[in-house]
Amino acid sequence: MPVYVYRVAGEKMEASHKMSHDPQTWGELCEVAGLPLGERDPKEKVERLIVPVATSVSQFTSDYKNSGFKRLERRDSGVYEEVTAPKGERVIDSSSF
Repeated sequence: MPVYVYRVAGEKMEASHKMSHDPQTWGELCEVAGLPLGERDPKEKVERLIVPVATSVSQFTSDYKNSGFKRLERRDSGVYEEVTAPKGERVIDSSSF
């Protein structure tokens, strides 16, 4: 299940629930996410925040090759090297496109 970030009365909190749920109040959020209601008013409005997702991008050529991708690196004007290709098939001239 995805993790969402909500703002409630100036506080930020994370909650996990189905994408089909769209809680608008603290009570609804607690119900769908299984959170304790606490002392907050269940009718208090909540706001879903959009936060950037952390990703990692591999810099290793072997990771691209093992995943079935092609990686081209520019070597000269109009000349590229396919760094994921087997030896001997690496240089590509852009005039051949």
